[in-house]
Amino acid sequence: MIGAAADRARAAADARLACSGVTVHFGGLAAVSDVDLAVPAGEIVGLVGPNGAGKTTLFGVLSGLLRPSRGTVWLQGEEVTDTRPQLRAARGLARTFQHPELFAGLTVRDHLVLAYRAKHSPRRVWSDLATMGSLRPAEPGEKEVVDELIEVLDLGPVARRLAAGLPLGVARMLELGRALAASPTVVLLDEPSSGLDSSETEQFERTLRRISRERDISVLLVEHDVDLVMRMCSTVYVLDFGVMIAKGSPAEVRSDPLVRSAYLGEELSADDPVPGPRPRVTAESQPDGGPAPAILTVDDLRVRYGEAIAVGGVSFQVGSGRALAILGANGAGKSSLARAISGLVPPSGGSVVFAGDEIAHWPAHRIRRAGLVHLPEGRGVFRGLTVLDNLRMAAGAVDGRQARRDAIERAFAVFPILADRRQQLASLLSGGEQQMLSLARAFTTSPGLLIADELSLGLAPKAVDLVFDGLARARQAGVSVIMIEQYVHRALAFADDCLVLERGHVAWQGPASAAGGEVLRHYLGDAMTAAG
Repeated sequence: MIGAAADRARAAADARLACSGVTVHFGGLAAVSDVDLAVPAGEIVGLVGPNGAGKTTLFGVLSGLLRPSRGTVWLQGEEVTDTRPQLRAARGLARTFQHPELFAGLTVRDHLVLAYRAKHSPRRVWSDLATMGSLRPAEPGEKEVVDELIEVLDLGPVARRLAAGLPLGVARMLELGRALAASPTVVLLDEPSSGLDSSETEQFERTLRRISRERDISVLLVEHDVDLVMRMCSTVYVLDFGVMIAKGSPAEVRSDPLVRSAYLGEELSADDPVPGPRPRVTAESQPDGGPAPAILTVDDLRVRYGEAIAVGGVSFQVGSGRALAILGANGAGKSSLARAISGLVPPSGGSVVFAGDEIAHWPAHRIRRAGLVHLPEGRGVFRGLTVLDNLRMAAGAVDGRQARRDAIERAFAVFPILADRRQQLASLLSGGEQQMLSLARAFTTSPGLLIADELSLGLAPKAVDLVFDGLARARQAGVSVIMIEQYVHRALAFADDCLVLERGHVAWQGPASAAGGEVLRHYLGDAMTAAG
């Protein structure tokens, strides 16, 4: 065992950036567990995995923003586990962020100048920051480096433009330029294609390949676009629930059934039927046997965050008493779509009609009172209150004392496991029971439509069963459901209909029973599907 650990350490130390046995605990949760990773000289290495896999946590450890509970990090062959981020930057490590962090009042060129000086003359940076917009004259060598970066990144047309209002594709190039201005040997890229259209992604890919090759820069790429990772990377690592489940060439990772299982909940081939009974609208609710009337109609809905298009013209309907699964890779726009429907973010265009009312510009509290309830990621409970008091808080929106009591008892009838724990603090419930309580809180208001966003995130398989059982009970009581879910196989078994998003647009929609091959292709990319 000691010999194996020593071998791991030697292999890691030979790479430009590496870690060995990295484990990170947040309370009792192991966000990353015993992870090894190596980024060799001059190579582009990919790190992928579904939501909640631990990618961001591992990125934090490698960049110095997080200290691991145990394990070791090496940079250029030297151990840097306890070294601060700025010292790692001085030793050749640079990174970008998923959302460009730019100074609105500085030009594109000034951003690159400041990044260069932060590495090569850090004492000047403080005075420069105090005189934003009037940087002191360049020192020898600075102009040549900045000019070259502007040419390589095709930033010439916007070099003198302020960063405020830059198109997202240009902003991402500028983020990369700032990293390169520090003359790094290793660059960590966090979701660089997020929000880009296909042409911008192609341009970014060409530029990154050229930079890595010509400047001998190693790259660790965290990216939701699996096709992009498979095209660019020599080695791909796959995380799931904090554990490294696969490592190898793109071809090896493509053929690994554990990778498909991680993304889809269990292995799903293009020809697989979707298993399991699916709740349906009852004959009593549809006596003529025709399609259920729409409780929700979304037409050409659009959401923008600054220059980034999160949702671009999405349209669909949810029939009364039916369930719709909204699926897609990280960054596809699923949560933004849910937030726009429920009023948590304002849409930039389009229509949302719920129960006959146009609600696209209603405030969120009015939409909830109308019967559309959104359960976002995370457990929406008051941990310091009992189960009963949590339900009392939720039932406060119901008019009349007796009506509130009836709502609580109705929730207990639908979720009997909570009735046995009514006096227990929510903090003492298991993760699955807390999600069940979150569902029960929603149910007290007698919703017509429930949007459930990643309710199973971070839960053990048995707890996931509990959550799906709760959703099924809500559905049996007549609630329509929109579910955004990482366990794709389970979502398709539960839902009637399926909508697949890709970069904020509808890539496919149809019956859940026919969605297997399409979901596989859009979730894992054409290359992964072809390999299967």
